[in-house]
Amino acid sequence: MRQIDLAEVRPGMILARSILNSKGHFLLVSGVCLTSEYIRKLFILGITTLFIEDANYTDIIFPEYLSIETQQRALSVLSTTMEQVTQGQTFSSSAVFSVAADIVEELVTQADLTIHLTGISTHDDFTFSHSLNCSIYTALLARYCGFTIPQIKIIACGALLHDIGKTEVEHALLNKPAKLTDEEFSIIKQHPGDGFTILTKKRLEISSLVAHMAWQHHERIDGSGYPRGLKGDEILNYARLLAITDVYEAISVHRPYRKAMNPLAVYKTIHSGIGTDFDEEFGQIFLSHLSLFIPGTKVVLNTGEQAIVVSLTPNDPQKPVVRLITHPDGTPYLPPKDINLTENPEISIFTIVTKET
Repeated sequence: MRQIDLAEVRPGMILARSILNSKGHFLLVSGVCLTSEYIRKLFILGITTLFIEDANYTDIIFPEYLSIETQQRALSVLSTTMEQVTQGQTFSSSAVFSVAADIVEELVTQADLTIHLTGISTHDDFTFSHSLNCSIYTALLARYCGFTIPQIKIIACGALLHDIGKTEVEHALLNKPAKLTDEEFSIIKQHPGDGFTILTKKRLEISSLVAHMAWQHHERIDGSGYPRGLKGDEILNYARLLAITDVYEAISVHRPYRKAMNPLAVYKTIHSGIGTDFDEEFGQIFLSHLSLFIPGTKVVLNTGEQAIVVSLTPNDPQKPVVRLITHPDGTPYLPPKDINLTENPEISIFTIVTKET
């Protein structure tokens, strides 16, 4: 399979990864033949990229963190929880923790995982896919940092619920396709405190650590965060993990109000925040396990050659195995040639190709 920009998708192409909505229902299932009408509706939904089947790259597999069943259940539980909170009803904390536990159990059974974009994206409510992705990334980071499995399950649960305070914010404001005014941003900044209030009402059913993750995930090591301007060790260690993954997920994917940063810019943003915005130890560990380029992505190398990312290398995730497909002058490699960038330090990825040539 390979990943391409939606603008380059043509009728007759085969979808390689299923697309879910915020309730965990299928919008399109993998294997479907894309039609003009499907493509038109995907544009309307704001979908920007797709994974498609390609006979030339049948051996390239996008690494899945979670089974499709767990993805569906997690999104279903999240959407139900948020709806219940919005309507002033109680919600099942046990259902959320059960999903968090399943996420962790699936992750820990897999060896040599790197942190990379999950490909889980819903297009009718971004909060749900953001929360699910943050749960995955934060659980992985906690694992690399040496937290125990029981601790990681609480961390995953906290990440799932960290934005629950956004139920107090109007949907139109959360998805405003323009820069927020100071007044609007002040409203948004209330969501950590609102989340803490909502979750502490469940104090007999849910760990107080989960509530504090919601309250503190926008705090920063140097005290520049909100809502309380906490510094350093005043911030719960679980929340210091989440602060990193929350920013990573937010800047790595498209939103109605801005485009995703390119992978190199994402890396630089996280790196520049270590020691000021983010915990030094956790930040360095995060970057050491971060893979910038996922399998199926077409890239341009610093040599001018075009290539497809084939697989990730856990010991050096920013230097994957790539398949050379064209020379610098545009002539094709016949046959294509696979090289491991860890074994060729003079070669690096320059940029991602989104438009087909």
